[in-house]
Amino acid sequence: MTMPGWSADGRSEYRVGELRVMGDFPLGEGGSAQVWRCTTPDQVSVAFKRYDRDTVQQLQPGVLRELVGWPHRLDQDDRKRLLELCAWPHAVVVENRTVVGILMPLAPREFFFDTSSGPQPRAFTRVAVRVPDAQKRGHTYFDFPHKIARLGQLLVDLQFLHDNDIVVGDLQPNNILTTDARPVDGVVSAHNYFLDCDSFIIAGRAATPRLDPLPWRPPYPVEQFTATTDMFKFALLMIRCLAENLAANQLDYRQYTQLLPTGDFQKIDRLLTTPQPDLTSADLRALALAWQSVVRPDGRVYRRTDFALREPWNEHTRAAHFAEFAAAAPTGSPSAQGISPGVVVAVIAVVIVLLTIIIALA
Repeated sequence: MTMPGWSADGRSEYRVGELRVMGDFPLGEGGSAQVWRCTTPDQVSVAFKRYDRDTVQQLQPGVLRELVGWPHRLDQDDRKRLLELCAWPHAVVVENRTVVGILMPLAPREFFFDTSSGPQPRAFTRVAVRVPDAQKRGHTYFDFPHKIARLGQLLVDLQFLHDNDIVVGDLQPNNILTTDARPVDGVVSAHNYFLDCDSFIIAGRAATPRLDPLPWRPPYPVEQFTATTDMFKFALLMIRCLAENLAANQLDYRQYTQLLPTGDFQKIDRLLTTPQPDLTSADLRALALAWQSVVRPDGRVYRRTDFALREPWNEHTRAAHFAEFAAAAPTGSPSAQGISPGVVVAVIAVVIVLLTIIIALA
């Protein structure tokens, strides 16, 4: 089966000299590769990820070729879903018989937003942006139910990948694109799109050198990326999105009682604190579906609490959430937060005693 939007002859290998690079600047650049827009001999527009010399030397070409062919192991429906969800490598690129890169599809237009300098990708980092920052940059703000719903969709996506023996490994928001929170043609469409899929682990094997940025590492030793390490990073992303701070490492769950049930946070806490959380796939799937349900396709928005499985999210409930948020957060140093009445009484008593002694000695 030919992959959607790809070469009609279904090739899985190209030579560098066959590709025509478009533009003077790469689409993206990282520590180990550059990504260029190019066209294949049959005029298909694709992205060419060319590795640097050190990465080429550390590549596992056999595993990379196996990863290219992985979608063909899936049934038709799962294959279609995988290719809609991921910028999956469609072919390896060789130079002098050495694998030096991959070809992958360009991200769909729905994952971009317009700017004065042209379309820009909407990374999942947008879900963690605060209101003032979103307004300053002219971006859509993801209100709290939208954050929860988008995280629920991401959890569904991860479950699908894990069910097909695929582990993301380097799971972080810069490697995921997401759709807008605003309705399009009256429908709120929550979809995600994974990038850097050549670093995915298939059946326990990795084709590229392992990337594990310090801000996203678990607090316990990790010999190999697994579904469990993906779930740790997902849980960390969840608390960072709710905290609206991508450097946060913990969350005072009491501040969010107007948004989610306590039991949900207990599950997230288990994912964060133990390498063997006692949560089944069914537990995670139920959590994901519950989170997805807080934003309906027609734009209606809800919240879930310990007292209501689904309650409308409106100006009243939003104000209640932020009131709880403000009440739980200290507003200054201890001295600026007021002195307890007991302390005041004690100070007055001491002053009276001192005055009595001074009068007696006079």
